[in-house]
Amino acid sequence: MILLYIIFAIAVFEIGLILTIRHFRKEFQWLITQADECPRLHEKELKKFFKHGYDARLGWVRKPNTKGREKGRYGGTTYAIDSKGARFNPASRNLKSVIATFGDSYTFCRQVNDDETWQVFLTQKLKRDVLNYGVGNYGADQALLRYEETELPPSVKIAILEFVPETICRINSYWKHYLEFGNTFAFKPRFVLKDQGLTYLPNVMQTEDDFLHLSEKLRRLQKDDYFYRGKFKSLQFRSPYIVSFLRHPMRNTQLLKSLLISKIARGLNRSTSQIANRPFGLVMSYNIKQAHKMYSKRLPSELLRSILLRFKDTASKRGHKPLVMVMPQLIDLKIGKDKKLAYHDFFERLNREIPVLDLSGFILRHRPEELYTEDLYGGHFSKDGNRFIADYLFEKLTELFPSEIITENNLVRHR
Repeated sequence: MILLYIIFAIAVFEIGLILTIRHFRKEFQWLITQADECPRLHEKELKKFFKHGYDARLGWVRKPNTKGREKGRYGGTTYAIDSKGARFNPASRNLKSVIATFGDSYTFCRQVNDDETWQVFLTQKLKRDVLNYGVGNYGADQALLRYEETELPPSVKIAILEFVPETICRINSYWKHYLEFGNTFAFKPRFVLKDQGLTYLPNVMQTEDDFLHLSEKLRRLQKDDYFYRGKFKSLQFRSPYIVSFLRHPMRNTQLLKSLLISKIARGLNRSTSQIANRPFGLVMSYNIKQAHKMYSKRLPSELLRSILLRFKDTASKRGHKPLVMVMPQLIDLKIGKDKKLAYHDFFERLNREIPVLDLSGFILRHRPEELYTEDLYGGHFSKDGNRFIADYLFEKLTELFPSEIITENNLVRHR
């Protein structure tokens, strides 16, 4: 009799899990099932992606002569991309370009207007143009490739490659869907380490037809993506769902609980932004903690080091002074507030081979919550945050590269 009760309880739990996962999966992309192995790519959305963002080599890019608007916590923001593919800098006027910046959304400066980026504030202090070639969700690998293929003015003397610490995950990703579930159009190139050093793996999606025949590309993507087995398959719900649940019981319990509370709160008209954002906040926390751990693993950290040393070599060949810049997300700082994280040690060692500015410690010494927008994407720098960053960069750049950026006016001002 006891055995029958146990079997019945297990069956009820299994059916309950299946129904719960299927229900919440419709509104929350971070719950995945076997149906997500080969998700349907909608042709209408695909055509829009090809028109506005697709790039055969880099995966995606901000296209020249385009504009955009984005909703944020404090209202809408706008941006414009110039004819060269850089973000419009209203402070540049006819100033000579001395710095070119490449990187992710913290280089692009999401959630602020064109006149509120740290490049604009730095331009105003230097009296020299600072070019902004940042693209949202780029890894250091894509930023490097974009730097290598971008024709820059001869007056550029300094190249900055910026990224968030999570870049160690992004460079090991071949299809972002395996890392950021639901990001199904984000196919990208990547590098892998072989005996001869860095080996380049091109983006497998070269045409719109490739997207429409995704199933034919899956084997290669699964083979060369670091996260397919270690994350995507590990977190995927498949029969029996109980076994899937028990692979990560704490994570799954917290996530499903937060989704249930959020749904109940909405139904009772008692929802708050804190309750509504809790599920995604949990996912962000899991993802960032995973990224931090990867800095202690030999192969992922060595791949990042090799990519950044290639950046150094490329900059030398182009006559540029290289600078690596690490900009933490707000959640990085919250996790590392009371302890030294693995990525700090990694970049301290790397600084012996290439100049590195890790802004984590500097920002922590101030009030970080006042510098970020705290939007759903982990918190980008606000207008005040970007001005704060520009002030710090101005001092550091004049220390590191005085002959490249200190003009006669700056010299007079420093005396």
